[in-house]
Amino acid sequence: MLTVTRHGRELKFDEEGCLETPYVYRPLTTGNVYEEPFLEYIRSLGVTGDYLDVGAHLGTHTVWFATMCPSAHVHAFEPVGRYGDLVERNIAANGLQERVTLHRTGVGEVAGRASNYLSPEHQVGFVEGTGEGVVEEFAVVRLDDAVRHRVGLIKLDVEGMEASALKGASRILSKDRPVVFAEAHSDQAAKELARLLARHGYKPTGRVFNASPTYEYVAPRRVGLERLRPAFLLLPAGVRRRIGALRRRLRSAC
Repeated sequence: MLTVTRHGRELKFDEEGCLETPYVYRPLTTGNVYEEPFLEYIRSLGVTGDYLDVGAHLGTHTVWFATMCPSAHVHAFEPVGRYGDLVERNIAANGLQERVTLHRTGVGEVAGRASNYLSPEHQVGFVEGTGEGVVEEFAVVRLDDAVRHRVGLIKLDVEGMEASALKGASRILSKDRPVVFAEAHSDQAAKELARLLARHGYKPTGRVFNASPTYEYVAPRRVGLERLRPAFLLLPAGVRRRIGALRRRLRSAC
């Protein structure tokens, strides 16, 4: 078991992940966390509500969201069988069974079934043909159908299917107004995401994270407050945390 401590809390990860995707687990062997600046930024936002980790992979972000963030609940979506097994073990290692729901499904615009081609190098992409490796079929769900409570944050890393996943989350985007972090492998993909999210009032903040570009999008929580939420995200992290703590105290007092 690999263990790192952040903000006084331990994060534990099954060592088998080193064999599956070494570049994700390698930072853990030196006391670091994969994409940690990104995760620390998300922590600094103090976002409440459910968190959706769409494309959970090995569960590093899932564990962080459930341990380090004020999430009400975390939904991890991972259709690849062996990756889902690791997510499940990492959830158990951290005692998060009541805080996290693992969905062993893909996410898309419509419910149905799809296939992944799993190469010997463990890089996963949606099937367009056949070749060396293993083809694995899985169920696909709509986010609007899979999650019923208020969503505060969505993280998307689904091998080029981010736009399709968001098309299946129209209710969540329009009603809950979660912060969205979506990976885009090209300028064209980023523009498509921006156009799609603009229909729901979202705007890119200009912040881009990680080696595989991950863009941040925000929208007002309700009509008439167009500028409030983007302005809030521009406040210093410490101020945002204090405001978030005050809001939680006020809610608990009511």
